Amino acid sequence: MKKMFSLVFSLLLISVSFAQIEVVDDLNRKIQFSNPPKRIVSLAPSITETLFFLGLGDRIVGVTRYCNYPPEAREKQIIGGVIDPNYELIVSLKPDLIIMTVEGNTKESFERLSGLGFKIFVTNPRNFDGIFKTVLDIGKICAVEERAKFLVDSLKSDLERIEKPKNKPKIFVLLSLNPLMTAGKNTFINEIIERAGGVNIGRRSNQNYPIFNREEILRENPDILILTDPNIDREELLRNFPEWKHLKAINENRIFKVDPDILLRPSPRVVLAVKIISQLIKKF
Repeated sequence: MKKMFSLVFSLLLISVSFAQIEVVDDLNRKIQFSNPPKRIVSLAPSITETLFFLGLGDRIVGVTRYCNYPPEAREKQIIGGVIDPNYELIVSLKPDLIIMTVEGNTKESFERLSGLGFKIFVTNPRNFDGIFKTVLDIGKICAVEERAKFLVDSLKSDLERIEKPKNKPKIFVLLSLNPLMTAGKNTFINEIIERAGGVNIGRRSNQNYPIFNREEILRENPDILILTDPNIDREELLRNFPEWKHLKAINENRIFKVDPDILLRPSPRVVLAVKIISQLIKKF
């Protein structure tokens, strides 16, 4: 009887140790894990933010030089940039998981790291649902699934509590001055503006980040202009586009600078971005 019990117990231990964690990443690749990863390399700031959000900071062994939030991220080993990681350094860290993004990282990096035998999970969040999916996927991979569900539910509740203003001003988010680039309708940035109660003037474009000409901006005549480059101000805009002095946003001094790390990263801080834009709209 004791031998039978011992055999059954051993079989149970074997079945538990080989229980597979299976997820499908945003490249539609099925990835399996025999054990939750303990050594993670993050190749994008948004991923680093998500890992810390889930309480997984102690598992991070490498981040990019742009991973600056939360402050603890700066204490991690820097493995290079988003598009130019140091492969030798990554190898030396012996990660059991590397997390990458479609828009930030390169195909070359993906292929090289895959060729080195690393397990890679790729994210590509285009909207809030995609961001929440990334949180849940990483939570599942790292065996903190319940925590991830709770945190995503909390984010959704926070969004519901944000009061939308009655007016719906037209907003131009300036991502680049030369060329004039903004966010299209199929981006999480567009969703931030809409959830805050504004109308994104880039919403008519099917391109993720369309390029406008100066005359188009005049025709759209935005009520609010949001700058994401700390080096650009009203004077710089008028030096480049003197005719913009006729824009409502410039005439009525509704030009606002927003921290690009908050507005432009598909991380859990998108809820904070909605709150910030909502407060700016209330000044309209």
